Amino acid sequence: MSNSKSKTDLSAAFATLRRRFEAGLPERSAKMLALTEQPIDRNLKDVMAEAHKLAGACGTFGQSVLGSLARQIEQLALEVDSKDADERLQALPGLRQLVLEFDLAVNTALQQVGSEETEDAGKLHQPDTVWLLLPSATLAEELTRQLQAFGHKVECFSDFNSCLTRLQSTAPAVLFSVIHAKNGDSLFKQTLLLKLLKQQRSRLLVLSDRDEFALRINAVQHRADAFFVSPLDIANMIATISELLEHGTRQSGRVFIVDDDKLLAQHYALVLNSAGIETHIMANTRQIIAELVAFQPDLLLMDMYMPEYSGAELAGVIRQYPSLKRLPIVFLSSEINKALQLRAMAYGADDFLTKPIDDAQLVQAVKTRLKRSLQLKNLIEKDSLTALIKHSAIKAAAELEFERSQRYDKPFSVVMLDIDHFKAVNDNYGHATGDMVITALATLLRKRIRKTDKAGRYGGEEFMLVLPNCPRQQAVTLTGHILDAFRQLNFTAGAKHFSCTFSAGVISSEENEFSNADQMIEAADKALYQAKRAGRNQVC
Repeated sequence: MSNSKSKTDLSAAFATLRRRFEAGLPERSAKMLALTEQPIDRNLKDVMAEAHKLAGACGTFGQSVLGSLARQIEQLALEVDSKDADERLQALPGLRQLVLEFDLAVNTALQQVGSEETEDAGKLHQPDTVWLLLPSATLAEELTRQLQAFGHKVECFSDFNSCLTRLQSTAPAVLFSVIHAKNGDSLFKQTLLLKLLKQQRSRLLVLSDRDEFALRINAVQHRADAFFVSPLDIANMIATISELLEHGTRQSGRVFIVDDDKLLAQHYALVLNSAGIETHIMANTRQIIAELVAFQPDLLLMDMYMPEYSGAELAGVIRQYPSLKRLPIVFLSSEINKALQLRAMAYGADDFLTKPIDDAQLVQAVKTRLKRSLQLKNLIEKDSLTALIKHSAIKAAAELEFERSQRYDKPFSVVMLDIDHFKAVNDNYGHATGDMVITALATLLRKRIRKTDKAGRYGGEEFMLVLPNCPRQQAVTLTGHILDAFRQLNFTAGAKHFSCTFSAGVISSEENEFSNADQMIEAADKALYQAKRAGRNQVC
């Protein structure tokens, strides 16, 4: 699906949600009016609950005046509820009058609803596309071959004008360009070219024939993401491009949403999805733990007041489970009383956001908290050299997928990989070059597996893949493609050039009656050594 079509679909989804919300406003207003007919305790509490939800939802759906009135109703209902019976009877007409004003305001607001605002045009750039603007045909050919081995689409240009012409119709995800052309022209003087790149949000990497502070400053001023100096470190350049593209295309985290107002929950989900954040809306309160374990969120966004259980109660239950103790919990509620906010957070929440919240503010607030959560998670789980998850984390992923496979009767596969003759690489070229080979394979694994798959550094030069919902033959084919790509990579150590291979063992849950994930890992390890004994450079 193109970016422009995605933007159109997203706009339509927002418009549909808003229309559904607005269509339900008269009924919700009438319900509050009916509840104010009788001074019954339960009725007042229901008025407070409905007004509380409307105070948050109206602002979110662009009806700030209605949101302000709903908040006044909530506060007045609270005051009326605190009075004795006689005073309550005297105060009830004032509450009813405020609800009537809300009802009139609803009718006025619905008459004034205009056409939906259209979104800005989508980005033109094609995901995973790299443009090379290099006068050297030899370097362009070598980079093209290696980038394609990592699954990137590549286009080459030899001068600024040809690149500018192509930019009129499309744009790359990344442009890797020399600073100085053969005729002496400078990239930093190509004003229109740089402007178009910025408009399309393409990433820029530059290559210089000399390392000068002034050139580095120019690169920063034109928002270049990296500065390379000739002779080019190809492995580092490709790793940088792969990292930029991964950050640009992958989801920015996973958020679990708990809110009894389904329209509001769907709106939050759409807003966060549009920012690249994956979401899941809770379907069943009593199954919240099972849903959390299945979805594995990086953050929980939860309303404070809900009909069956409060957000504080649910937070307390979640903290009873050791595997969920580190999950950040953020309350998103219309509650403005600081004392009540702090009391709710004492049950195990980490932060509080107040409804109504602007869409941009919601995205920024969630992204900031996600970033902290993921940084902590990465420090605990990720290997510093490869950025793949560590031994314990990849084993835990295998255990989780084994349980899912047993529960849902879906096959999953485990793959063990080991770089062939790696000791010789370290002995002949040095440990720094050996680290470069390990990093290259790690980058290749991240590029070639699905979002649902996991790759981990099992130890040294050994890696492990966990592939959910993946039968053996599919896993063998995937691993074979990765091996083909790895063979094509050229590594450099001084004046020496060399390539590497790996051996791999594949095992699937459908092959035997395994009792646990450890048995599958052991079987995959045996298959790996079978590949080693059969001559290496193969998948068994």
